[in-house]
Amino acid sequence: MRIPYEEMKNRLKGILTAKGVNGDLAEQAAVILTDNTCDGVASHGINRMHRIVDYIDKGYIRVHKQPELISASGALAVYDGRLGLGMTNAAYCMDRAIALAQKNGIGCVAIRNTNHWMRGATYGLQAARAGCIGVCFTNTLPNMPAWGGR
Repeated sequence: MRIPYEEMKNRLKGILTAKGVNGDLAEQAAVILTDNTCDGVASHGINRMHRIVDYIDKGYIRVHKQPELISASGALAVYDGRLGLGMTNAAYCMDRAIALAQKNGIGCVAIRNTNHWMRGATYGLQAARAGCIGVCFTNTLPNMPAWGGR
């Protein structure tokens, strides 16, 4: 079965909006989930929506929270994700890293206290589209092999 991209993205956005996610953030999250699925990364695409909704319902994801700057010095910054949506928090922080890199030649941003960011490559691609190199990593428990691994 094939579902058109826009139809899937809009459906996911509608679900997130109904759960209280701001329209722009709902759009961004829906694009990330839909793109991951369309790119063939089934483990971090639309199949994760049920867990996202469950975590919103349980209060693990706080849909009204956005990253807050904790500290910054030159090309470095640390943000608190305030338990917001991991995908939109990660995209926000990559935007900050890109801005720092454009100003300083390098930008390094860390985020703490957030939720699952889905596919790390999403944010590396975000950096590449801005003409930067993005190195993305997480300190989560090793609960699954790297994509394509066993």
